[in-house]
Amino acid sequence: MTAVEIFVPGQARESSADLPDLDSKANIDAMVHGFYRRLLEDPVMAPVFFEVAGIDLNKHLPIICQYWHKMLLGDRAYQRHMMEKHRALDDKLPLTGAHHERWLGHFMANLEGRFAGPNTDRARRLAARIMDNLYLQLQTRRSRVG
Repeated sequence: MTAVEIFVPGQARESSADLPDLDSKANIDAMVHGFYRRLLEDPVMAPVFFEVAGIDLNKHLPIICQYWHKMLLGDRAYQRHMMEKHRALDDKLPLTGAHHERWLGHFMANLEGRFAGPNTDRARRLAARIMDNLYLQLQTRRSRVG
């Protein structure tokens, strides 16, 4: 199976051993692109990205790929501070627990049936921790400001 093969819901898989792990930039890029396809089809999440944040996918996706390359492979190309962007977004539209749950749900569902292995398991743990920390920091900041 190649990294760019698209998972079709309901498609049978013999075992998770047949699935690629998130152990290469190509596989991580395929994961990120699949994840954003899911997010941007969500009627709650798409407006956050397009209308509130005003992202340009051609610029945004390579940055997110770099972020996950750093998190899963130790690549040092990503040198941004994720919280600053999310604080600015939260100032425009408070990011609620529902936003965070949807983001995480899409992330986990995107992995299911498409990727498996140690780095995929690590990505699941990291995504949950990232969302928990982001939500907590934004909530704490809002309670101090307001």
